[in-house]
Amino acid sequence: MQELLDELSRELGRGVSVDDVTGRVVAHSAQTDDVDPARVRAILARRVPADVVAWQERHGVAAATGPVVVPENPGLGFARRVGFPLRHGGVLVGYLWVLGDLPGADVAADLAGRLPALAAQVPAGDRAPVRVVVALDPRVVRTVPAADPLPELPGHVGVSDPHPPDRAAAAYQQAVAAAELARLDPALPTRARWSDLGAYRLLLGDAPQGALAGLSEEFTRTLEAYLDSGCDARATAAALHLHRTSLYYRLGRIAELTGRDLADGRVRLELHLALKLVRLARRA
Repeated sequence: MQELLDELSRELGRGVSVDDVTGRVVAHSAQTDDVDPARVRAILARRVPADVVAWQERHGVAAATGPVVVPENPGLGFARRVGFPLRHGGVLVGYLWVLGDLPGADVAADLAGRLPALAAQVPAGDRAPVRVVVALDPRVVRTVPAADPLPELPGHVGVSDPHPPDRAAAAYQQAVAAAELARLDPALPTRARWSDLGAYRLLLGDAPQGALAGLSEEFTRTLEAYLDSGCDARATAAALHLHRTSLYYRLGRIAELTGRDLADGRVRLELHLALKLVRLARRA
């Protein structure tokens, strides 16, 4: 596949890549000048970020039978590109992405002739069983209570957040990520929900603001100082010029507002990463 992609890239003068249906980056051409930040993120993580997947799906790529032009999205660092569905044996296995526009209709026709060869090389992968929770009515989001038992399936099971039917592919991507990470990280439950993944969700493209929702500027500043100090209450109180009783009150309110246990190391990692990602986004 790598040779095919490099050849296409040279002929088109564009960066090209192949993702499978779960968002895994299968292969990409040598980088060209038109590579965008969204593709760089995907290549580094070996998976397309969730917000980028949602943008692509919004323009119909998951249901397409032919090439789809997905417009730019500066907020995502996403440049305009063309997506070609890859099918093997009649089953959608992935997408070929071409950054920018195609030179002409004849080029698109030539590419269409090469798609079967690319599709045949998309690896099936070793997938753990997953369950995807999808709302049947797009006007209603049905939540699944944490107490609900997860399906009794062999191996590691992943469960997505609830999604409307037109976001089924994004739900599937979440479920697969949960299952794969449950298999890789013994700290996660064998039957893992997307909501269980903590910092992994942020690394996979979830917006960091979600982890910090409900926190005032004062609470956000307190939380960051506490985590920066290694959760040393004495040092945090001194840095913020607070009495430790006031600090403990704030930390208690932060735990209530976020619904997270600040004594849990995985929670601390998630919140600390979210705070730094918010700061990083301000560079733009």
